[in-house]
Amino acid sequence: MVETRAQHRRRVTALKWDKVEAAGDVFRDILSRLSVRSIRLAKTVNKYWHGSVSDKHFATLQLAQSRKKPSYIACPRVNSAMKLYLLKPGKFNYRHHATIDPPGRSADHNMYMISSFNGLVCCINQLSVEHEEDYQIQICNPSTEETLLLPQGRPSFSTEPSIGVAYGPDISDYKIFRIFSVGERNAGEGDLRYECEVYSSSTGAWRSIGPVPHLPMYACFSPHRSSHVFAGGKIYWLVSLEDPGIVLSVDMEERCEVMELPQYSTELHDEDRITVATYLINLGGSLSLVVLHADYFDIWVWKEASWVLVTTDDLPFTDYEIVLFMTSSEKEILCVTGSHLWTYHFNTRKWKRRCRPPTRFIIPAVFPFTESLLPCNGGVRLEA
Repeated sequence: MVETRAQHRRRVTALKWDKVEAAGDVFRDILSRLSVRSIRLAKTVNKYWHGSVSDKHFATLQLAQSRKKPSYIACPRVNSAMKLYLLKPGKFNYRHHATIDPPGRSADHNMYMISSFNGLVCCINQLSVEHEEDYQIQICNPSTEETLLLPQGRPSFSTEPSIGVAYGPDISDYKIFRIFSVGERNAGEGDLRYECEVYSSSTGAWRSIGPVPHLPMYACFSPHRSSHVFAGGKIYWLVSLEDPGIVLSVDMEERCEVMELPQYSTELHDEDRITVATYLINLGGSLSLVVLHADYFDIWVWKEASWVLVTTDDLPFTDYEIVLFMTSSEKEILCVTGSHLWTYHFNTRKWKRRCRPPTRFIIPAVFPFTESLLPCNGGVRLEA
């Protein structure tokens, strides 16, 4: 029987793919460059394809490829269900990525995104009125639409707990730290005692690590105390902006430390010292502090156990454009005002006004993001 041209093409293509599949490393490298949505479709081709993209080695390979194409994930407006958008650097066009509305969520309150790491996001959701001093904590993968509701921690007395996310070099490892009040030091005096507990992706349970000296402060324009930054293997929270100002940190080994903010000259006016518009960010892997003044800003970087002032520059927006949120990716700082996104590149010292959101900013959250296949338990289910 004579082979038709179409049959010949199909046979040659099949032989070529047989060779690619036989070279396992090459095959996985090709698949790792696809989008998460395409990889999930590839799982349905056959058992070999499914097995090739379902282990920890492939998840690590895919995440490494994804990190070459970083983006931001944004939640411009707080609603009962959380609509997330991807922002590609350069164009900064909003593209709807996922709507997060996990089963088991306390439906009486809204969700807030507080962290992004390894393609996962951490969200908190205030509990019902009778437990309004506490939060549900959800780990979500917006790309796979998987969610994980963490078990409840110990009750917090009289004040909301503060939550921070740390993650290790191994993609399987993340820890959620929760600082909460265990009661008054002396009855009737209102002075509270604080402790910290940690949830580990390796155990799936909470464990107490003992007392901490401070509860993080409410961040400016944030409805909760969970505004934090993870840099150099540590979580950092602002505790106080009163001179000299205090920062609380905890590392992956669960050790807490307290440090002071940089001190300005007492001869300066209040608006030229530490202001309420002060933000901790991760700038190129280093803990940094951005202090906004009336028409200029300072950038301090934590180097060798001390603060170093590295930049003082003009602000491009006026007082009526209040900064609602600030984050960073590598050497780029992203500011969210009431109407626009602004980016500042640390190396070029240039500001750019970006696009408007699809909806008006209401308690926005924006974080660096890379798509991943990781399950919400951090990879425990993935085979090594």
